[in-house]
Amino acid sequence: MPSALPQPVTATATLAAATPTTIDLNLNGSTNWTIVLRNTGANPVTAVTIAVSPLGDLFEAAASITTGLPLAAATSLPAIVGSSEPARTVRLVVTSTLGSTVSVEALGQ
Repeated sequence: MPSALPQPVTATATLAAATPTTIDLNLNGSTNWTIVLRNTGANPVTAVTIAVSPLGDLFEAAASITTGLPLAAATSLPAIVGSSEPARTVRLVVTSTLGSTVSVEALGQ
């Protein structure tokens, strides 16, 4: 049964140069959720994909996020919003051609 997340889910990741990095966010079955991805490093984030798993095991096909990319240092992507889309886990795959760091925050209900 979906329930509101009691607090935001947060994650950080170090992106090795030109190496896709997977970030899984446990959204506890939320059906309405928002995710913010911020580039906390010095180099641009050059690619982001998202895939949702309603049960936590099988993921839908990954979709590319293109709005806001490349993502410059110290900036955030426009919020990624899921509305009426059950999500046990949301998987982001983030890449930086030169390497960088990112911070992610998510909240759902």
